Amino acid sequence: MTAYMRTPLVLPFAAIITVALFLLMRSLIDIGPVPLIEAEESPPIEMNVEVDDREPDRGRVFEPVDAVEPPPPVQTSEVEPAVPDVGDPIENFIAPPIDEPVIEAFGGRIPVDGDPIPTVRVNPVYPSVLAGRGIEGQCTMMFDIMPNGRTSNVRALNCTHRGFERASIRAIENWRYDPQVRNGEPVIYRGASTQLIYELES
Repeated sequence: MTAYMRTPLVLPFAAIITVALFLLMRSLIDIGPVPLIEAEESPPIEMNVEVDDREPDRGRVFEPVDAVEPPPPVQTSEVEPAVPDVGDPIENFIAPPIDEPVIEAFGGRIPVDGDPIPTVRVNPVYPSVLAGRGIEGQCTMMFDIMPNGRTSNVRALNCTHRGFERASIRAIENWRYDPQVRNGEPVIYRGASTQLIYELES
């Protein structure tokens, strides 16, 4: 039996099933008659039109205060300042102290013919890896001090750990000095040395 021959036989069954489904759905959504609810009458509104004859409360009443006379002016007397007897001014004269002469150069004070003086000392940063392992140590460092007060040629002579060497070099590179002065002129200072000790707080 071909499809063309089956189609007339299937259509009636399909129509019957469709109508049956429609009637079933209608019966499911049918809720029957809905009773009407009568609206209740609201009570009448009464308005009070009587006038209140009481005087309004105006709050506190302040009584007038009598004027007060100003106080009399303060009497002052002219007194000549007392001049202490210091005797002979030449005998009691004390000369002020004289500071050591300095030369202004490179934006800072430079002592005359003196060795380098530290002005900025930056502490090295403790390496976090070594601190976490509880490793302590020290570094012996050597460097030069330039005429402008900066450090140069920073190098490690002896360090207990490579991490301490790097931290020491970074710190000393940020140090500043009043440079060495010879005959009133700043000169380079070679071979300055220092020792940095790394200890953990207990």
